[in-house]
Amino acid sequence: MLAEKGVLLRHFTQNIDGLERVAGIDPDLLMEAHGSNQVGHCMECSKKYTNLWIRDCLKRDEIPKCTLECCTGTIRPDTVFFGEPLPKRFSELVDQDFEQCDLLIVLGTSLKVQPFASLIIKVPEETPRLYINLEKNASEAKHPLTILVFGGGFKFDDEDNYRDVFLESACDDGCTRLAELIGWKDELTNLVASEHARLDKEFLEEAQKEATELPTQMSHQLSIKADTKVPPNQIPMKTNPRESPKQKPCHTEKKAEISKATITSVSASGSSNQKPGNDKKKQQTKLSTKHMKTKK
Repeated sequence: MLAEKGVLLRHFTQNIDGLERVAGIDPDLLMEAHGSNQVGHCMECSKKYTNLWIRDCLKRDEIPKCTLECCTGTIRPDTVFFGEPLPKRFSELVDQDFEQCDLLIVLGTSLKVQPFASLIIKVPEETPRLYINLEKNASEAKHPLTILVFGGGFKFDDEDNYRDVFLESACDDGCTRLAELIGWKDELTNLVASEHARLDKEFLEEAQKEATELPTQMSHQLSIKADTKVPPNQIPMKTNPRESPKQKPCHTEKKAEISKATITSVSASGSSNQKPGNDKKKQQTKLSTKHMKTKK
């Protein structure tokens, strides 16, 4: 709503789930400090891929690989892992935005992770700071070293506090209360209802799409030719202790070869989501799992 009203300078977030994008905030108004799992890129050539494409690969039990003919790189999400630097855009926007801030609203964060936690001191000294959270103790810098390095935190209980306000509340309830105080409650209620309806529709369409694609995925199985030969050293056979290993009947070898071919078929097509209730296929699947473990 702040964006629709034209009063949102920037939304800085530590979240990687892309909920702000789902809410419809313009990406230019977003600074996802720790990246987002809604997009990914090739680790070799940097080609971009969507979350939906990556998710489809994972549903097929496939490692997401670059689709370019000249590249075989693995696709990783555009999130910042431990030990990796924050995006360059983060520091650029911090320097650009915070000195222009007229009101700083902090929602649902403990402010324990740096450098994000120290952003609250970047605004001008006359800028009001509103903190909406279930507890406030984590936001108050009391250790001398913390104050020296990062400039301290909120001063809710200080006698000389003139700008810091704490609202003990969950984020949704706190935003509703704030909207009510400034006369935007009805607009916010209608906006939330319309967005929920939009998301429900998109979820239903996605579920229907997956239901349509499921039979195709289940019917995709590896076919083995009748003349497929399995290397003798990979054929699991039970030897009759009464028979000499050098005198195994030929029919035993044929049965073992057929058994191995069936196991390979079930193992290779294990990602096809076979229907439950078929005892024979269940038995084959168990044999396949056992064989794979032994092979490792």
